[in-house]
Amino acid sequence: MPTPDLPAEQPLFTFAIVTDTHIRPPGGDDSSPFAVNGLANDRARYAIAAIARHKPEFTVHLGDMVHPLPHLPTYGPAADEALEIFAPLREQLRFVPGNHDVGDKPMVGAPADPADAKSTAIYEKYFGPAHYSFDHSGVHVVTINSSLVNTGNDLEAKQRAWLEADLEAHAGERTILFTHYPPHINDAGEPAHYDNYDQPGRAWLLDLVRKHQIEAVFSGHVHQFFFNRVGDTRLYCLPPTSFTRQDYSEVYQIGPAAEYGRNDLGKFSYAMVDILAEGHRVRVIPTEGRCLEAGDTLREPDPVAANPSPVPMVVHLRHAWARATDMPYNGPMEEFGRKRARNDYVLMRLLQMGIGAVRTPLSDLFDPEYGPRVHDFHAAGLRFTFFCGGVAGADAWQQCRDNADLIDAVEFVSSTADLSDIAEALADFDGSGGPPVHIGKFHSSAHEPKRGSKFAHSVSFGFKWEDRDELIAGLRKADKSASVSGVAFQVNLEDDLASRLTGIDAWAAGNDLKAVAAIRLANTNPAIANADDDAIAKRLAEVLDIAHALDNTSLQLDTFADIDRGYHPRNGLVDGRTNFRAAGRYLALR
Repeated sequence: MPTPDLPAEQPLFTFAIVTDTHIRPPGGDDSSPFAVNGLANDRARYAIAAIARHKPEFTVHLGDMVHPLPHLPTYGPAADEALEIFAPLREQLRFVPGNHDVGDKPMVGAPADPADAKSTAIYEKYFGPAHYSFDHSGVHVVTINSSLVNTGNDLEAKQRAWLEADLEAHAGERTILFTHYPPHINDAGEPAHYDNYDQPGRAWLLDLVRKHQIEAVFSGHVHQFFFNRVGDTRLYCLPPTSFTRQDYSEVYQIGPAAEYGRNDLGKFSYAMVDILAEGHRVRVIPTEGRCLEAGDTLREPDPVAANPSPVPMVVHLRHAWARATDMPYNGPMEEFGRKRARNDYVLMRLLQMGIGAVRTPLSDLFDPEYGPRVHDFHAAGLRFTFFCGGVAGADAWQQCRDNADLIDAVEFVSSTADLSDIAEALADFDGSGGPPVHIGKFHSSAHEPKRGSKFAHSVSFGFKWEDRDELIAGLRKADKSASVSGVAFQVNLEDDLASRLTGIDAWAAGNDLKAVAAIRLANTNPAIANADDDAIAKRLAEVLDIAHALDNTSLQLDTFADIDRGYHPRNGLVDGRTNFRAAGRYLALR
């Protein structure tokens, strides 16, 4: 994924990925008690038609083509139905066996029969070899049967020897690996569970990934999006077309979507992968659960642009964007331990909207859980603005120097308009060799004019526009080494955007500074919610229309995700399940 604020590079070629279609036989069957599974066939038909419209050079299905398992009498009719649905892509469609297609991996308490020679033979009758490789325009493509790993049977030994020899024979070549199960979803050291490789197979596979510097590993199975890295290798776990796994609703801050989380419409997707001269770009394109009946023609456009325009804006990531959640132990998948998972849809939505920069506390860079994800997000194309109360200490600033390649700016936040609270520290500060330094302000209700007993406990970010003269006087006095290059002002809902933004831009130019306009979506009254999605989308459109005329001002948007409790509740670009709000959809369709 390239940095989204750069022009989109033309790919050498593009291929598509679809996963977890879970097709059932004509007329349905009893292989699932969930109502949403009855939509799987028409949802798959829609996704296949949408992919065909892009004309990819080939398409990979990451597994679980069908829902009935190989030991069920409906497996054959379901497989025939799947091949019929896949017909628009059939000549260039490659299959990866999933656990529904070939049987579960070895696991105590697994809900289905394990993969073996009999189930593999049934699979290969319909879908072809369970492991294979091919070359396409300078890229070596490898697929494996992940259900066999750790079985200890002859099929696993054969596949293992084949994979090691195949990778060795193509050493030094660009290689992409496809596997139904992901090696892991949260971190490489996580315990074994239903949604990863158990040891020792995980270590074996990841050692091969590192040794051969595989460019990317793509997987499905989990019905969620996850992004991880092993060395320089990117690991993508991609969303389904059929249904979402209801257990993963636990990672969100609100209640589950329909059918206890199994029908979360915002999550259904397919992907287009652009192979670039160096690296690749993954574009996850939602289907939003749309259906296409047999014989119908696809007429509607994709709900998200295939190539979103870069957005010249930093968004505030106020929520816990990298913290993993401990899931309840709750069968049938996880009855014996707790599974940890993050909400990586944060990253996916940012990239879908063309947003290339985010704002988080500087403490995130040092946090043992957040810090590695900062680097993962940067590898995926994101840059960071960090902020801290006061002037960063020596150790923290050295960390900023060491990570300057991923930082757009570090904001030192004052609590006074004249910077008197940080003046001494700022006078002693040496910003040489580090990222740009900006100054911002916490504006609290204590700073508001007193009118009788009227008072509201409230804090917001950014200098008030009327404080600009006091600010510049304090800055000139305190910043003796001229370390500060930018100043952040807040822009409130009641402010006229055109006059305020152009005024800020002219002020910055006149004072030889860069400015940051922090666009607040919150009402200034902390008790009044801003839940007007249409008004928020309209205001965002106005901001971006003005942005191209601003020579000295960058934009921040507060906030990325809904704040639906606490102070200053307001809607953002995505809701509590990280699905698009109207403003987010507007960005994704630009």
